[in-house]
Amino acid sequence: MTVQTARGSVPPPERVAVVLGAGGLVGIASEIGVLRALGEVGGLDVSASRLLVGTSAGSVVAAYLRTGHSPETLWGLVTQTGSIPEPSYRSPLGFVRRLTGSAFVLARSAVRVPIPPVPAVLGQAFPAGLLTFGASRFRLETDLPDAWPDAPLWLCGVDIFSGRRVVLGREGEEARAGLAQAVRASCAVPGLYPPVRVGRQVLVDGGTHSTTNLDLVAAEPVELVVVVAPMAYDPADPPAPADRIARRLPTLGLAREAARVERSGIRVLRFLPSADEVRVQGFRLMRNDGLDAVARVAYERAVASLDAGLAVA
Repeated sequence: MTVQTARGSVPPPERVAVVLGAGGLVGIASEIGVLRALGEVGGLDVSASRLLVGTSAGSVVAAYLRTGHSPETLWGLVTQTGSIPEPSYRSPLGFVRRLTGSAFVLARSAVRVPIPPVPAVLGQAFPAGLLTFGASRFRLETDLPDAWPDAPLWLCGVDIFSGRRVVLGREGEEARAGLAQAVRASCAVPGLYPPVRVGRQVLVDGGTHSTTNLDLVAAEPVELVVVVAPMAYDPADPPAPADRIARRLPTLGLAREAARVERSGIRVLRFLPSADEVRVQGFRLMRNDGLDAVARVAYERAVASLDAGLAVA
């Protein structure tokens, strides 16, 4: 079926961009629930969209969609039981070395001004990243090809030395990476996971620049952009005060970026977690338990919103 919006019907996929934001494993589950609803109720084949933009968790979903996985197959993956992140150190000394390197990466991600690269010997002595992903249900290196898909796919990271946003996969972008490597770079939460070297750049999670990087589509030749922002909240159905405080910056940032996109003449369809969704998501965004409930509540709310014609926020 075609969903009617406040400003007309949803255009064909080739006139649509899809932006998937950060949010850990919980965010992945939420995004998959929304995308399944868009396909079943909205009639939108998100895999065929003109452009997919992914940040952190969203980069995982976007890469899988572009390499032949449907929202239905991803639904099956996200509801499996997976391993939890594992420590990347094996001794107290290893912990101290990792902690030192992670503190540097965290500071560089927060204060993004250009600095000279760190000598390789220091990087080896104080490696960053307190955790590894373990045997993740999303087996990036085996599930994803090294080559990028032909259809446009942009994955966002931040270079800790230059401080600038890097959009892997975008034409003209100097950094080159295999697809799985690019996803890992976009997901490298500063201080928790190791940064990823791509050429001369050392990249961390693109969410340190923006939890969605929605502003990237402002100049693209599309009529509609669909953005799923698991770390924000819906101002029309706000969560508890503590959750509103924790999610304030992502929500405000998304509003600013959406306004910029709309000024360029592109409609923006936002999917923001309701109070009930935020409650189900909880605070532990990297947990493995309860992801089926997260996906289900996101799916049900998206279905209700699309059925009600609430397509443009």
